[in-house]
Amino acid sequence: MKKLAAVILGLGILGAAGAQASDYGLCINRSQGDWRKQVVCNQDETRSLMREITTIYGRLARNPLFGKFNRGAESLDNQFKSWKAYRDNYCLYYEASKSGYGDEEFHRTDCLRTMTEKHRDDLDALLKNAVADMD
Repeated sequence: MKKLAAVILGLGILGAAGAQASDYGLCINRSQGDWRKQVVCNQDETRSLMREITTIYGRLARNPLFGKFNRGAESLDNQFKSWKAYRDNYCLYYEASKSGYGDEEFHRTDCLRTMTEKHRDDLDALLKNAVADMD
């Protein structure tokens, strides 16, 4: 009985993770090609990714190896602000370069989402390496 409960719990967790991971794809599919609706999908996904990034930065700041190497949380905060300013400005230029079709906002929000996702992936890899070094 305990094994069955563990399996059901595990499937529930995996199912929830799968549903969360595919929310962006579902949103895009529901947009039916309407770029205005896709802008909302991009914005929602970017907000979700930024929450993940905030969590990862917090974990990195608490990591003793990273804290010694990189002046801790203050340095991380400065890096985050610099990265965010770069991302925002880059995507404004990206939007301007795609102008002329009426869907510039889609291109800007897609740029923000893509760059945020890449940054999250990079930070996640850094965190995994930092944790592995402690083992």
